Amino acid sequence: MAADIEVDVTAVKRLEAAATGVANALGALESRVVAAGDLPDGAFGHLPFASDMLRAKYAEQVADGTTLFRAGQDAFTRVGAALGSTAESYERNEQDIDSGFRTLREGMGR
Repeated sequence: MAADIEVDVTAVKRLEAAATGVANALGALESRVVAAGDLPDGAFGHLPFASDMLRAKYAEQVADGTTLFRAGQDAFTRVGAALGSTAESYERNEQDIDSGFRTLREGMGR
């Protein structure tokens, strides 16, 4: 006989909340990464070629970091949404099963 499948919907909801929390935290960090890109002129010195090159590389790193934070935030947002949808589906399924058993009991006169 196959084992019953039990799903801890509360645990799934906790995972959803955790994923949403991570997404929000990454969103907050993203603004700090963007703010780190706001450097005053001359932050890398005043060497005509070298300071421009350093500034460009720094801006590239900030842009790449921002892209990574957005990707991470988007991924955790999707994970949170999927977990939320999963929890709702399990709850709806349980309600449908309960309703079906109630209908059977009523049909049998008990």
